[in-house]
Amino acid sequence: MSKLKVVLLIVLAVVLADFAFENAQQSPAIKIFKFQLAELPTYLLVYLTLVVGAVIGWVAHGLRIRRKRREAQAAQAASAQQQEESQAGHDAHQAQ
Repeated sequence: MSKLKVVLLIVLAVVLADFAFENAQQSPAIKIFKFQLAELPTYLLVYLTLVVGAVIGWVAHGLRIRRKRREAQAAQAASAQQQEESQAGHDAHQAQ
């Protein structure tokens, strides 16, 4: 790992730790449909939101990549089939 990456990771860790120390107070209760889910420190609420957003983005990206691969495979199969049909027509024309 390069020295720059190590320095950036240390700076990021210090910023995250400082954020956690300065925002350790309890946040208001989290409620959905009148059910109280939890009372978390503010920094945990922010970190959990960040993680959930990253997971959603990662899953969405994976689904997009999978769709593009299927489209590419379908296009490749259609192209191969078209080439086979063209070759068969060309061979039939030469046989006459």
